[in-house]
Amino acid sequence: MAKVFDIKENKPYPNSSLPVLFYPEAVKELANSKNNGEEVQLFLEKNGYTNGWIGGIFTYHHFHSNTHEVLVCISGEAQVQLGGPDREIYPFKMGDALLLPAGVAHKLIKATDDFQIVGAYPEGKEPDMQKGDTNNYEEMKINISRLGIPEYDPIEKTQGGVFEYWDKFMIN
Repeated sequence: MAKVFDIKENKPYPNSSLPVLFYPEAVKELANSKNNGEEVQLFLEKNGYTNGWIGGIFTYHHFHSNTHEVLVCISGEAQVQLGGPDREIYPFKMGDALLLPAGVAHKLIKATDDFQIVGAYPEGKEPDMQKGDTNNYEEMKINISRLGIPEYDPIEKTQGGVFEYWDKFMIN
């Protein structure tokens, strides 16, 4: 079951009217497996999230304006700040998943030495890297608002947080 975090605009970070979806311990069994990175990537691919990678989270505020992003912790634990400077810091541990709407700034604050995640994008989109440029801020906000919701939820595929929490924000 997804929990939601509302992350309000924090210029120069647009954030999103869509809430961040947090799935505590949603993939704990896969994260405990021998080939956890590959198994989590395959799991996400089956749910429509591809272009995956294994690594960490940058230690500076950044976001993507052209795609949503799912992050799954496969080892260790960390503290991640969402929304830009002076915003809330959230714990993120093995088995947890975060679905970040396009525009939501995120930054690694601190982590254990073994912290590792899998990241992926709906329909394998190639993410852009935004660090809070104010020159095209309004244009970015418009582009972000035009993105639809993913076809599938990264954890529950045809059910879950995308359909429970994001659907109501989309105008048909």
